[in-house]
Amino acid sequence: MNNLKGKVAIVTGASKGIGKAIAVALADAGAKIVLAARTPQTVEDVAAGLRETGANATAVPTDVTDVDAVQNLVQRTLETYQNLDILINNAGSGKFGTVADFDPSDWDNVINSNLKGVYLCAKYALPHLLAQGEGQIVNVLSIAAKVAFPASSAYCAAKAGALALTKVLAAEVRDQNIRVTAVLPGSVETPFWDDIPQHPDFEKMLKPEHVANAVLSVCQQPIGMVTEEIVVMPPLGIL
Repeated sequence: MNNLKGKVAIVTGASKGIGKAIAVALADAGAKIVLAARTPQTVEDVAAGLRETGANATAVPTDVTDVDAVQNLVQRTLETYQNLDILINNAGSGKFGTVADFDPSDWDNVINSNLKGVYLCAKYALPHLLAQGEGQIVNVLSIAAKVAFPASSAYCAAKAGALALTKVLAAEVRDQNIRVTAVLPGSVETPFWDDIPQHPDFEKMLKPEHVANAVLSVCQQPIGMVTEEIVVMPPLGIL
């Protein structure tokens, strides 16, 4: 299926892992991709790789917790492609520790990257989606939005908050033909785990492409329907 041809999609957190896989999947389906991430060289390298395959891809270095940066991301998208159809909120970060030991500044960083960033990107993309009378927002969250993991208070709280935000947003714009979906993956083999000494078996985890396929299926659904939540889990009994 190639029904994203001509569509314009912003993908945040697109320099690696799930975000990179989503950008590749949407580009393969014909979408024009704006890749956003905090690391300028890395995100440009991903965009260049997509262009080498014939895709139309632009990198815009972006910190999704910064209002000016997010406004610039949306403005650059409109200047480059004169349109915006799809927003994939995938950017986020994780840091872990017990409530008693967790540093308040680390708490703020996790909440901001996983929750505030979703809010800001949706806020500044929405006027353009509403003006054209249709659009798709996909918030890539985590099963941690529903399951409490020890030493993960900030991460679980941020993802649960982002899931609640997704539901509120869906209720606000559903009758204006804007589709809003939460995708909740279980453990995915990505660089997210690099600084976490104890983690599930990588061989049993999802791959980034599994989550990308779920996101692509949402974006390719026919007009007139919406899937508001998808849980994507490894098949071997781990979260």
